[in-house]
Amino acid sequence: MTQLWPSTDDSSGECVYWLLDGARDPEITESIRLSGLSFSCLYSGPLTPGLEAAAPYLVRLMPKARSTRALLERGWGRAWGIFILAPAALPMLAVRLHLKKFLRVRTEDKRRLMFRYYDPRVLSVFLPTCTDEEFMTFLGPLDRVLVELDEGTRWKIFDRECRPGNFPT
Repeated sequence: MTQLWPSTDDSSGECVYWLLDGARDPEITESIRLSGLSFSCLYSGPLTPGLEAAAPYLVRLMPKARSTRALLERGWGRAWGIFILAPAALPMLAVRLHLKKFLRVRTEDKRRLMFRYYDPRVLSVFLPTCTDEEFMTFLGPLDRVLVELDEGTRWKIFDRECRPGNFPT
């Protein structure tokens, strides 16, 4: 957990969120509902049970909460989602609204598709292909994004210093 909370005190000025992909595992949705942690679905409006179970959920992780540790133990290394570190002054609703912008993409032939960027196996490949401008648009008000690699044995941090023009080759 030191990747998410480098110091043991909670006054870092950042909030840690896990953008979970409900489609990765049937236990994700139930786990976050029972966790007691603050969460919000990125999809809006009434959802069918199937779509609700497969939806992306933004969950605010609390460093000392038992439920945070339980979620991390179950999901780390299983590509459950990506980690978002945002300024503590940025409300969870603002983080959610920012992340919602990227749920749909338009292809060159003008078709609109769902973009499951919150799958770490997708984001770790996508972000290095972005221009600096595209990357900065994706990052927006967020401090950084942490993506697990190789079934959780490694991770990659994307922030303003580590952006496409600065990625190691």
